[in-house]
Amino acid sequence: MAAKVGKYSRDGVTYYEIRGPLPDGTRYEDRVGFSERELAFRCHVAARIKLLRSEYEIACRKVRAECAANIAAPGWLKQLIF
Repeated sequence: MAAKVGKYSRDGVTYYEIRGPLPDGTRYEDRVGFSERELAFRCHVAARIKLLRSEYEIACRKVRAECAANIAAPGWLKQLIF
């Protein structure tokens, strides 16, 4: 699943927002805000954005596993569904 990371500023705070679809059709949204002083520490900002992406991937895996567990089908068929 592809997620988009957006950036916008409001009231002196820069927000990074991640949005994307989950395998069950619902939407995933999360955001983090940084003040101008916090943006000076680029390595921490980059690490937090990477964490946002990894949290999205974890949510996708969790939903995918729940969807696969809810399917009433033979075991060999469950292995074919990703």
